[in-house]
Parts: sequence; C-alpha cells; structure tokens
Amino acid sequence: MLPENLLDPASLPVAEDHVTVNLLGTIRMTYAFLPLLVGQADAAVLNVTSALAWVPLPITPTYNATKAALHSFSESLRVQLAGADAGVQVIEVAPPAVRTTLLGQQDSETAMPLDDFLTETLDLLRDQPDAKENIVEQARFVRDAEANGTYDDVLAMLSKIG
Repeated sequence: MLPENLLDPASLPVAEDHVTVNLLGTIRMTYAFLPLLVGQADAAVLNVTSALAWVPLPITPTYNATKAALHSFSESLRVQLAGADAGVQVIEVAPPAVRTTLLGQQDSETAMPLDDFLTETLDLLRDQPDAKENIVEQARFVRDAEANGTYDDVLAMLSKIG
C-alpha cells in the first residue's frame, strides 16, 4: 500500500505492483490451491481485502481498486463454488486501518491496534463461521457508508489523509 500521484507518470510502477501483488497474486493462489480444497472437510478460502474496497483512500487509488476487485472476485468465487457444490467456503476479511508499518500507521491513534484486530477477527470467525464477510467493528463505518448514506462524508474524511 503505497501512495500514488495520478498526475505523475513515475507512479505507474507502483500501480502495476499493486495489481500484480494484491489482485493477480490472490487470483493465482486461488487457481493453484482451489483444486486441493474442493471436496475437503471444512475447506475455506479467506481473501483479505480492505474496508477501502467500499470507500477509497484517495492517496492510494490502485490499492483501493485492487481491494474492490478482490471483493468482486470473492463474490464470484463464492457463487461459482456454491453452484458446483464444491464444499469450499469463501470468507472476505476486510480490515480497517491497523497499527502496522503500512503507511506508517504503527503509532496512529486512529488505527486499530494489531492485537485487537487479530482478536476480533478470530472471534468473528469462531462466532460467525458461516459469514461471507468478516468485518471488525472499527471497519463498519466504511463498509456500510453507502448503505447508511454517509459515503460522501467518509470519502471527505479519508481525503484529508496523506
């Protein structure tokens, strides 16, 4: 997750790297491992997207786009697997900002502490094992912004970052 300036051609390699790693990497892993999962007991694919799949962080346009594309890919994968009666669950994990070195958020008071994120994510997986999405509470306001009518406000807030 690196910032990009869409007006600067020097940012194109950053965009290409995001697509290769975040999107193509996940798609390639799915094609490679799915044949091994089909028919296995309790098989699941967990794709890590981001709350930014629903409302973008404007300084990271291609990162957001890859996460939105991965959200769509996960939806399609879920439908295809269900139609094939493959017995593989698809779960999308969509984190909020987490205190990691990603964009220097390790000391950010607005980012969720990593241990808290991991605990809540694992609790959700345990308590809601059939859920299609795993969204921690701190990511809900972004995930649900369009449905709640707050999309423009959330986008404006995210536009101030960076």
